[in-house]
Amino acid sequence: MQITYELTKQDFTEAYSAHRDRNPLSKWSRTLFIWIAGLFSGVVFLGFLFKPSTQVAKNLMPFFGLVIMWIAILWLLPRWTIGRQFVKQPGAHGTRALLLDASGALWRWNGGSSDVEWKNYIRSVEGKNQILFYTSPACFNILPKRAIATEQLAEIRNLLQQNIQTHK
Repeated sequence: MQITYELTKQDFTEAYSAHRDRNPLSKWSRTLFIWIAGLFSGVVFLGFLFKPSTQVAKNLMPFFGLVIMWIAILWLLPRWTIGRQFVKQPGAHGTRALLLDASGALWRWNGGSSDVEWKNYIRSVEGKNQILFYTSPACFNILPKRAIATEQLAEIRNLLQQNIQTHK
C-alpha cells in the first residue's frame, strides 16, 4: 500500500505529544504534576487575596516567578522548539510517500529515501492524529492519519500488529 502526504507544523507538534505520552506513566505523572502545581498555586493566590499585604506580596514573588518559569519550560518551550525544528528541516517539507509491504517500509521525501525492514522497528505508537514508526527509542517517522483512508488504517494497524510492538 502506498500513501502520499505532506507534513505540517501541527503534525510535528502532535507527534511530539504522542511521543511524550507514549506510555501511561509518563502521560499521567506529567498531568498529575501540572494539576498539583496548579492547585497549590491557586491556594497560595487565594490566600493572598484574602489577606493581602505588601510583605506577603514580596515573599510570594519568587514563587510566582517559579510558576511562570515552569509554565514556559513545560508548555511554551517545547512548542517553540518543535516549530523551529519543522521550519529549519528541509526534508520535512514537500511531498512524502510511504510504501508499506510485507518486508517493511519505504519512505521517500524531498531529497532522500529510506528502506527499513520490519525487524528494524522497535515499536510504533498510534496517537490521536498520527502513527509513529520508531527505529530507536527517540527516533521516529510520522504518518498523519489524515492521509490514510479508513480501510487503509485497519490494514496498517494489522501490519503493525503482525510486525512490530504497538502502543496506543
